Amino acid sequence: MPGDRRGLKITQGIDRRDAMRWPVSIAASVKESRLCYQNVALVEISRTGCRLETGFVLPPGMQTIVRLPGFKELNATVIWSDRNAAGLRFAAPLHPGVVTHLMSLPTRQEQAEYRPLSALR
Repeated sequence: MPGDRRGLKITQGIDRRDAMRWPVSIAASVKESRLCYQNVALVEISRTGCRLETGFVLPPGMQTIVRLPGFKELNATVIWSDRNAAGLRFAAPLHPGVVTHLMSLPTRQEQAEYRPLSALR
């Protein structure tokens, strides 16, 4: 599959979504049960939903919450899920500026390559 400038996969095929989706690589968490949040990777984002790499199954139809760094909690509904990933629809569409900001965040690999300013001497 082709990728974007950061080497992230861009999904191909028939797309029945209401909004364009964009590849990202952001650490997030999702509410798995009444009191339990699990760490996940946000790998695609659109105004109306997202795809998460989970490592566990979220029941389709489940109401959940997604936590993204620096943003308020997002209410969402699980549309599909398997052992590795899940597709969620947000309760309210994101502002286009929020999606643009999330797309511009550095990937986890780029963050790992950061050096403290003291190392630049």
